[in-house]
Amino acid sequence: MKKYFLFIAVLLCSIRSSAQQVIATADSLLLNAAYDKALAVLDQRRNASDPVLIYLVDNKKAEALTRLGKLEEAEKILKNLTTENTRPLFLQGVTRTNLGLLYLNQGRNDLALEALQQALEYFEKENKAKSLEAAQAITYLGLVYNSTGKSAQAEEQLLMALSIRQNLLKPDHELIAASYNDLGLVYLGVDNDKALDYYEKALAIYEKLHGREHPKIAIASTNIGFVYRDLELYGDAVNNFETALKIWEKVYTQPHPAKAFVLFNLGETYLKMGDSKAARGYYDRALTLYRSSYGEKHPDISRVLNAIGNLETTARLFDDALQHYQQALVANVHSFNSADETANPGLQDFYHGNVLLYSLLLKAQALEARHFGKSLKFSDLTLGLNTLQRCDTLIDKLRQQSTNESDKISLGVIASEVYADGVRMAHEAAAVALRKKPYLELAFYFAEKSKSAVLLEAISESEAKSFAGIPTPLLEEEKSLKSAIALTAQKLAQKPSAEEEKYLRETSFNLNRSYAAFVKKLESEFPGYFNLKFNAASPSIEQLQQRLDRHTALLSYFIDDKNNKLYIFLITSRSYKVIDHTLPAEFDKYITGLRNALYFNVIGAYASTARKLEKLLIPGIPGSIKDLVVLPTGRLSIVPFEALLTGTVNEPKNYQTLPYLLNRYTVRYEFSAGLLLQKSKQAEAKAPSIFLCAPISFPAKDNLSELPATESEVKEIAQLFASKKIGNTLFTGQQATEHLVKSSGLKNYSLLHFATHGVVDENAPELSRIFLQSTSDAEDGHLFAGEIYNLEMDANLVTLSACETGLGKISKGEGVIGLSRALVYAGARNIIVSFWSVADESTSALMKTFYERMLAAPSAGYSNTLREAKLTLMKNETYAAPYYWAPFILIGF
Repeated sequence: MKKYFLFIAVLLCSIRSSAQQVIATADSLLLNAAYDKALAVLDQRRNASDPVLIYLVDNKKAEALTRLGKLEEAEKILKNLTTENTRPLFLQGVTRTNLGLLYLNQGRNDLALEALQQALEYFEKENKAKSLEAAQAITYLGLVYNSTGKSAQAEEQLLMALSIRQNLLKPDHELIAASYNDLGLVYLGVDNDKALDYYEKALAIYEKLHGREHPKIAIASTNIGFVYRDLELYGDAVNNFETALKIWEKVYTQPHPAKAFVLFNLGETYLKMGDSKAARGYYDRALTLYRSSYGEKHPDISRVLNAIGNLETTARLFDDALQHYQQALVANVHSFNSADETANPGLQDFYHGNVLLYSLLLKAQALEARHFGKSLKFSDLTLGLNTLQRCDTLIDKLRQQSTNESDKISLGVIASEVYADGVRMAHEAAAVALRKKPYLELAFYFAEKSKSAVLLEAISESEAKSFAGIPTPLLEEEKSLKSAIALTAQKLAQKPSAEEEKYLRETSFNLNRSYAAFVKKLESEFPGYFNLKFNAASPSIEQLQQRLDRHTALLSYFIDDKNNKLYIFLITSRSYKVIDHTLPAEFDKYITGLRNALYFNVIGAYASTARKLEKLLIPGIPGSIKDLVVLPTGRLSIVPFEALLTGTVNEPKNYQTLPYLLNRYTVRYEFSAGLLLQKSKQAEAKAPSIFLCAPISFPAKDNLSELPATESEVKEIAQLFASKKIGNTLFTGQQATEHLVKSSGLKNYSLLHFATHGVVDENAPELSRIFLQSTSDAEDGHLFAGEIYNLEMDANLVTLSACETGLGKISKGEGVIGLSRALVYAGARNIIVSFWSVADESTSALMKTFYERMLAAPSAGYSNTLREAKLTLMKNETYAAPYYWAPFILIGF
């Protein structure tokens, strides 16, 4: 234990050895979860004359009381300690850490976050950022993040805490086991094997230190029960939960949250086993214990009430379910106390945002179910929609509170269910309402909110910085920080060695803390930035109609997977309609079949699936329409719409004669209507000039084929621009370096063209990359997606004449996350990317024709020019198959 007590050696140097022993004994008892005994020891020294000792004793007492669930007593002590501002910052940091633990147990994650960040600031100022006290604060911070659904931030914090503890403690120390336990929570449900590995490591240490009947064994058993339940090994899960419950009942003879927590999870397990009666019994017992421990307000109470409401909804007891959901709202919002189901809380002082989001969502779903299953009252639908709109506001608020993009995207998984329900309920309301228009527009609003919200917010944030007048040195500092963060994330995704990973985790932790502090400083010193940052409102139908000419139609798609429905929003300058279809059982097979048939040139299978998808996806379009703007969703993001067939061909023989959608319309794509409108507000780019880049050959380590045709491709394009006396800059071979592309000169060009290999990593989008030449060890020639986000572009068009650059990981609420998304953020108003690898000769032919047509008719627009280039390529029988021209799509408006 000597290493553990090093942290108080300096502080207690003036205190007698007997006093030091008291603190040491209390620490030992706290570690062993002997909280009552720790309090008894501490109370013996409470009347000491030394103020430092009293301060430390009170901190230990507050920690013990918090662990015992005596939160009011703990809060009283800690509030008193926070008034003693003359204490060394290190001691104040300890107090803020305990305050964070208290707030975490009270369900006040907002206050916990504030207290713990302040604690870490104090530790840093005292050069104690790598102390065990700092590790404790970092641990609690990780638990706050995990509790609020910010898994990436939680993992980063908890790995950092583990690293500090491993440097200071023996491998079998209690705190090492605690870190293993905490990390298991983060991986639970995401990587159950990893979670179980951490839990079993923790259990092994606890058993070595304490035997089989100890609170720490109860914690480890509970966590292992979680994993077994996720793995559907319900008998093993129940055994572990019951082991934990027996231990807690011996430790706590009075009501305690630890017992309630296990009872609730036994209920959850029996529900999964199909025994709803047993589940309800455990829920009721858990609710009684929670209320005895916490009173009427706590997010854990809300969780149980949500679960009870779900049982009643399933049993079609809608009124009872709504009563319990309303109680769940009351329990989770400090100032809300209404039992009236027509009332919804404000969003100023909730305890746990994600739990509140679920309560509101479940209430809305119960109202819809009551409407169709019992009441048929229109008021149930309208109240349900009002509740979903409150969910939407809360989602925006939760996104604003997260600094990690992957956590924001994870929130999209929950949000997608909210928006799917919103689209469906608004469409249902329109079907029975006298005034249909407001509900049809609300359906589009929800569908639009489901798309690329994080990207739109990021672009708003980027624009806010320029409009708020933030000085260039600060913007450069931010760019440097973001580049370092992207590089660290990229290296971590490459699965480094254990030693290197430890270093990278520490680096990532420090960089993200620095960036969070930097953003906080901007928001404080430049209030205009904060006001603009989150000003990314969804566009109305009227706003979009004003942007469309009479020949253009916007087709926005939304899929409600839970109900197997497809919604198509057709918007023209003069009309708006919503079309809904039930998705055929073979829908996913159609998409897979189309892509495979295109890629492998199987004309019969292609013609069949392309026609089926066209019937499903393309509604009746007014005859005046010539241009389509497609806003896809989910798996539709990988479908080249222009290759769909407008007529049935029974025995196709010749690709050149097939009735492609491309024959009727130009087709372009956009991530969302909000992004479309956002781009339209951007300033017009400078006079035409083009930057061309073609590495041609690649290092052996990259295992890439040479692209000899790209050299003639970029040279001929450069000559085309030169003949028109338009600025052009060409870099080929060894000149086409990563360093060159990262230079600030890129923003001087209106057109950027990269003729090279590209690859998208669907599992780790940050490893998606464009291949260039390297100049040093610092620049490996791989321009990763994370690095593209930090490029400075001001381009009307970026063309990636490369392979698979339009693909990416499909994320709910964000569409495809790949290179195209990174380019849009970096400042590309339009981009041409490809869905799959194509022979470089046909690609070169298509690109040269595209630029010829663009220079010949600059006002024709990129979509029309790309269509003409594709139609020209199709005239060559060798390249007539959609395999050669369909993968290249235009994203932009």
